[in-house]
Amino acid sequence: RILPVEKNFESHPDYYSMIDGKRVRERTQLCLSNPDVLALTIAKVREWIQAQPDAAIFSVSQNDWHNPCACPACKALDDAEGSHAGSLITFVNKVADAIAADHPGLAIDTLAYQYTRKPPKSVRPRPNVIVRLCSIECCFAHPLDGCPESSNTSFVEDLRGWSKLTSRL
Repeated sequence: RILPVEKNFESHPDYYSMIDGKRVRERTQLCLSNPDVLALTIAKVREWIQAQPDAAIFSVSQNDWHNPCACPACKALDDAEGSHAGSLITFVNKVADAIAADHPGLAIDTLAYQYTRKPPKSVRPRPNVIVRLCSIECCFAHPLDGCPESSNTSFVEDLRGWSKLTSRL
């Protein structure tokens, strides 16, 4: 919804994920290190705020599939942070900072989901950023800390990691 592929890919493939050295159109994500993507995202969020002045939370999240951008700048940030959440939280923080100046009571939320579920090493979400940690891979037939045959163990580790980074989880 922020930068629809069908409207922008032909003229700006650099707005979208680089996978194996090539910008991809299908099932793509945004290139979170591209300064134009950031500026356009901030403008889009401002449009949403104007259209929904009573809303308190606006979502800036990944698409519901994989394919995070692996351009040199995104990859360097993600490698340094040990997670694709590194580039995502850095990007969302910049959006949140820009919005906070004019709308101090609003929050920007984002997903910690699939490839961004693992928390970053050092980048912390801003106070006006909400992280929605998604448990889609978990087994719910057992307690989160008691399922011997699932990814619950890694989810609990991620839950603990995120809870150290933010109080808005």
